[in-house]
Amino acid sequence: MLRNLLALAGALIALPALAQIIPFGVCAHLGGGSEFNDHEREMQLMQDAGIRWARADFTWGYFERQDDQWKFDNYDTIVAASKKYDVTLLPILCYNVDWAFPAHDHLDQWCEYVRTVVGRYKDDLKHWEVWNEPNIGFWKPKPNPEEYTRLLVATYEAIKDTDPEAQVVYGGTAGIPLDFLRKTFEMGAFDAFDVLAVHPYRYPRLPEDSDLAGDLQKTWALMDEFGGGKKMWITEFGWPTHINAVVGDGAFPAQLVHHAATLRFPDREEFKAAVLHEEGFRGCGDVGLMTNAALERLPDVSSRLIGLADLAALDPADTQILVMPTGEHYPADYYDAMLKFVREGGLLAHLGGVPFYYANRLKDGEWEAPFAGEAGREPLHVGWKAWWTREGTPEKARATKLMVGEDSGITLPAGIKSTRWLTDEKLQGNDKFVPIMSAHNGDEMVGYPVALYLYDSDLKGGFLGTILDVSMRGVTEDTQGVILPRALLISLGEGLENIFWYEFRDGGNDATYNEHRFGTIHVDMTPKLAYVSYRALTRALGEAKFVEKLDAGEGNYCYVFDAGETQTVALWRAAGTDTVRLAVMGDAIEVRDYQGKALAASPVEGELELEASSTVTYITGLDTVEAL
Repeated sequence: MLRNLLALAGALIALPALAQIIPFGVCAHLGGGSEFNDHEREMQLMQDAGIRWARADFTWGYFERQDDQWKFDNYDTIVAASKKYDVTLLPILCYNVDWAFPAHDHLDQWCEYVRTVVGRYKDDLKHWEVWNEPNIGFWKPKPNPEEYTRLLVATYEAIKDTDPEAQVVYGGTAGIPLDFLRKTFEMGAFDAFDVLAVHPYRYPRLPEDSDLAGDLQKTWALMDEFGGGKKMWITEFGWPTHINAVVGDGAFPAQLVHHAATLRFPDREEFKAAVLHEEGFRGCGDVGLMTNAALERLPDVSSRLIGLADLAALDPADTQILVMPTGEHYPADYYDAMLKFVREGGLLAHLGGVPFYYANRLKDGEWEAPFAGEAGREPLHVGWKAWWTREGTPEKARATKLMVGEDSGITLPAGIKSTRWLTDEKLQGNDKFVPIMSAHNGDEMVGYPVALYLYDSDLKGGFLGTILDVSMRGVTEDTQGVILPRALLISLGEGLENIFWYEFRDGGNDATYNEHRFGTIHVDMTPKLAYVSYRALTRALGEAKFVEKLDAGEGNYCYVFDAGETQTVALWRAAGTDTVRLAVMGDAIEVRDYQGKALAASPVEGELELEASSTVTYITGLDTVEAL
């Protein structure tokens, strides 16, 4: 609370000409393409949801198409519309042009662009972000703290010379790269911005479980080392709703396992499978659970979940298939049991990533995961290749084909790409390498992302390698809508002045591509649940000045906000439920859920009893509130 009060006091002293910031923003590509064509409708939807800010590229290459040839029409239109709908723009001054590349080596020309654009819009726009994610590939030729510092210092001076009231925003960093930030601060960047911007993405993890609050606190501590007095914003932040084409509902991985079993055991009519699922072990998550369920749906397969302790007793005579955890981690202390299973004739199935890449071992209650080298692959005669292991290998294959017939029962999902491929170079004895899927770039066959090793050597079983991406990085639309207010509330509670959700509208129609699924609304501008929950948040919080966190019991988040004439409490948990009792006073107390729907809860003799859950509950109209 002290940090919030100090930040507010500092802002009022330093910026007498600027209005108090009311948070709640989104990122939107308003200057070009379909979003420019639909900008009036988008801004109307923003206004209806209480969204007060829109972050947009003010790209150098749009304004100055060639040296000293200027164009302003799209952005003149956007700035005028933002005033009409009461949505403040946060422009990003960004990116190189061919005739002055890279910008940090052509600062005279870059600063001419900065002065021209800031000067044109200074009556309406008072915050300017300098570049986007300069710590990753948006900075050319490669990220460099010294180069970014040089550009930031020059841009700061150009902006302040043009509009002394303007606020300079450090270009939002990908993640929170404390080392990169420290290096730029040491080189002079700390004196060349008013607001630090970060992009602390952490999907698909929850904001609470991924320690969002702790990472923001570390960032404040770093700025305090250099004297403090700055503000901090999140200018990108979101949870996309894309799907992984490989994973789907688990049907495709299950089809691969089933086909491999029919090749390994051609005389069997029924199969028993075991899916390794150990709580806390990396890779034992939704993909394995869905695969187990999908195997169970097959008429000739019975499948069950087993733990690490069950591996030693696994017998191929009874259970023919063992499905490993997904991803590149394997339980090294249990490897001998898995190898024995294959040696005695069992089929070991690995779904996703380079098999046996990290050798996980439990130490002091924590799983350590050192690089394993060939220790896990060598005994199984498994080879692989990628661009960094074999010269001349492409980094990616854009297309895949099945190498089996329709009778395999495999349906290949659309849009699968691959970056690593299995090989036959380590086979022994009469082992066979049976490709199931091939990868291609046009007419070039790159390799085999899915293959079956059928053994006839010291091993007598089989190994199914699926070296595809099976990560569950996206979330459902329901989950996105539940997470959005929690992520924003935590950020406000850590003293951030403004937060921009990435992004307002989906970026395209590819359901498997994260950049096409970050939006709170679909491409056709119909709302997702995230839009509804954002609107409920802004209506509950009003001007959204954070006051304090109440101790409402372990695992419960209970944040108090100044909503103008009254206070609002936001209550939730990361998981599970708990009963919370609050002592409250107020003449117009209302309780609403995270979608803004009224709940049948009211105080009894000044006490309000609520259930805290993963969805935020808002209590508005409070004069006073205490946790009991």
